[in-house]
Amino acid sequence: MNLTLEKVDVAVPTSMLQVSLHPLSLVFTGSQQSLEQPFKRAYYSNSIEHVRRCKLYAILFFSIFGILDAYVFPEQKFQLWFIRYGLVCPVFLLGLIFSYTDAYRRLWQFVNGFYIVVTGFAYVAMVVITPAPESYFYGVGTIFCVFFGYTFIHARFITASIAGLLVIGGYQAAMMWLMDATGVIQLIYGAHFMGINLLGMLICHSIETQHRKNFFLMFMLEQEKKKTDTINRTLEQRVEERTAALQRINRDLNKEIHERKQAEGRVRASHEQLASILDSIDADIHVVDMETHIILLANRHMKKTYGDDIVGNVCYQATHGLDSPCHRCKTHLLLNANGRPSESFSWEDKNPVNGRWYIISARAIVWEDGRLVQLTVATDINAMKEMEARLQRAQKMEAIGTLAGGVAHDLNNILSGLVGYPELLLMDIPEGSETRIIVETIKQSGEKAAAIVQDMLTLARRGVAVTDVVELNQVVQDYLDSPELARLKSFHPRVTIDSDLAPTLFNIVGSSVHLGKTIMNLVSNAAEAMPDGGQIALSTQNRYVDRPMHGFETVLEGEYVLLRVADTGVGISTQDLERIFEPFYTKKKMGRSGTGLGMAVVWGTVKDHSGFVDAHSIEGQGTVFDLYFPITRQAAKMEAEELSIDRYLSAGESVLVVDDIKEQRDLATFMLKRLGYRVDAVASGEEAVQYIRKTPVDILVLDMIMESDMDGLDTYRQILAISPGQKAVIASGFSESERVMEAQRLGAGPYIKKPYRMEQIGMALREQLVPAPTDDPPDSSVHDEPAW
Repeated sequence: MNLTLEKVDVAVPTSMLQVSLHPLSLVFTGSQQSLEQPFKRAYYSNSIEHVRRCKLYAILFFSIFGILDAYVFPEQKFQLWFIRYGLVCPVFLLGLIFSYTDAYRRLWQFVNGFYIVVTGFAYVAMVVITPAPESYFYGVGTIFCVFFGYTFIHARFITASIAGLLVIGGYQAAMMWLMDATGVIQLIYGAHFMGINLLGMLICHSIETQHRKNFFLMFMLEQEKKKTDTINRTLEQRVEERTAALQRINRDLNKEIHERKQAEGRVRASHEQLASILDSIDADIHVVDMETHIILLANRHMKKTYGDDIVGNVCYQATHGLDSPCHRCKTHLLLNANGRPSESFSWEDKNPVNGRWYIISARAIVWEDGRLVQLTVATDINAMKEMEARLQRAQKMEAIGTLAGGVAHDLNNILSGLVGYPELLLMDIPEGSETRIIVETIKQSGEKAAAIVQDMLTLARRGVAVTDVVELNQVVQDYLDSPELARLKSFHPRVTIDSDLAPTLFNIVGSSVHLGKTIMNLVSNAAEAMPDGGQIALSTQNRYVDRPMHGFETVLEGEYVLLRVADTGVGISTQDLERIFEPFYTKKKMGRSGTGLGMAVVWGTVKDHSGFVDAHSIEGQGTVFDLYFPITRQAAKMEAEELSIDRYLSAGESVLVVDDIKEQRDLATFMLKRLGYRVDAVASGEEAVQYIRKTPVDILVLDMIMESDMDGLDTYRQILAISPGQKAVIASGFSESERVMEAQRLGAGPYIKKPYRMEQIGMALREQLVPAPTDDPPDSSVHDEPAW
């Protein structure tokens, strides 16, 4: 491309610029000759600060190498230092000072050449002074000096070339005439030094050429800039004219844009509000294309359940883990006969991915692009399902409890004769008599029947009336040593039972009898789950639950004694495990292995002890039941010795027995008369009130549940109004109820459980009639705190 002063293409490389330069001196020639003086002024202005720094660098480096002189040539160091510090460095220093004068501008290229020659000949002198071959070290300095002049100090080509040739010529002459160097060394050094010098000249030539081309290019650009400024002024005038017109148009556009932005803002705010509302709903909400099944929108709860990347996936894969649409898909139910959206449709479904129950509501709507989509809202009802299951279980237990309560009340009345009268007969039958054996058998049978009734009350959650401090390890050990376990082992000889009881176990509060039956039921079930033999492990330990633990049921935070019964049997399926504590739910053959009440009794016992149950099982591997009982730091009482009848004989006090069942009144009357009391009996609360109005008594034996309108609590309240402070003991076939405790708060004494036993009723009356001394020191026994 032909470039002239009138036109230049700045995108063209500088190598293509048509610059007229003298091949040797590189000055501008021809039509560009007028650029020479401006170039020199610009070149000096751009180089002066750099040249001054170069002088400082030269002084620094030339001085530092004086240390090497002393190390390599200690005999000639003073001569070498004279050259360095007495000649060369002062020259550079004077040149640096001179650079701040006006005359330096005219002579700076000559001074540059002078620097090169002085430094170069200084190195030549060092080579001559020092002995070979170490002296060749300074020959390297000569090369360094020459290249420093060609490349670093902005010397022009002609100046640097003359100085470089002088230095190389001087070095070669010194080798020929002043140094003891062979012809080969002179030839090699001369050829290399000359080659290096020519290379430096070429580099210097290229550098200056490039500087001149850049200057020429900048000159051309400046010319074009002037032309551009003229054109710009013309354009600015046109722009001003156009601007006025555009401003009118812009005002109209701005108004339209403002109105559009306001509309977009309202739409965006509406969308954000809708998204916020959807994200605040605790339900899985999503929109699905009815043809492709691709999820188009999902709220925060939906993404939290199935993943943030759910949008864009097909619904049946993302939410149900399927490779094809669900066979129960309700899409077809959301459109009418014309293929338009119809009413919404709702159903319950269990998600196969997370195993949770949902109530799902879906309807077809028209999407923003006109296609039909399905809007689905899935509400998690898993907690509600669990509550329903617990409610059904509670209702079953309540129904069984109602049945058991009525049956137990009637059976207790019947059993009173089987337990109480044999006890009275045994007082008159001598030891060793065959009749005594028969009566004792009748008494034991009645006690066993009473224990069965107690099981029914346990099932009804009304059976645990005992709140003794219990050592659970002792309960386990008693069962391991019991005839019942020996009998179980005889039926299952290939089952082994191991125990691992914590040596420092906390005590619990409850009934050792019911706890023993609970262990017996769990061990019996475990043994029957291992028809081919296996292992049962009983263990106890202290357990601290520092946060609610979710398992079969939620175990609350607290301190517990853990009883674990584990087996290696056939295991229990998940479906069966969920219902295992339901009454009458059993997989055993009825009449052979159980009635289906054993595990329900276990559940009732744990709940009566304010405990929790955790159960988990793997089919084919075994089952583990963990029972959590709250601890107590009270000490267990020593087992009471059998009391002599003299301890609870009467001192002739008067007693009124109030009971609506004749057999119960007669039995209590006979027992109390044998103990020496003066006894009267009435059949209702009304009769008791009338009796007390006429005849005061020392103490009442008051049945809590009676068929008349007045139960034991109502009767006691009316009697207190007549005889304040009237002493009484409460009796019932049920466990201790709220009405029993209310009567005790009013002043009634101990609660005794039917069927009556002579020692039980006798000690209860003596406790009320003859209070224990109040100056006895309290029990100071304290258990060692076991470590958790």
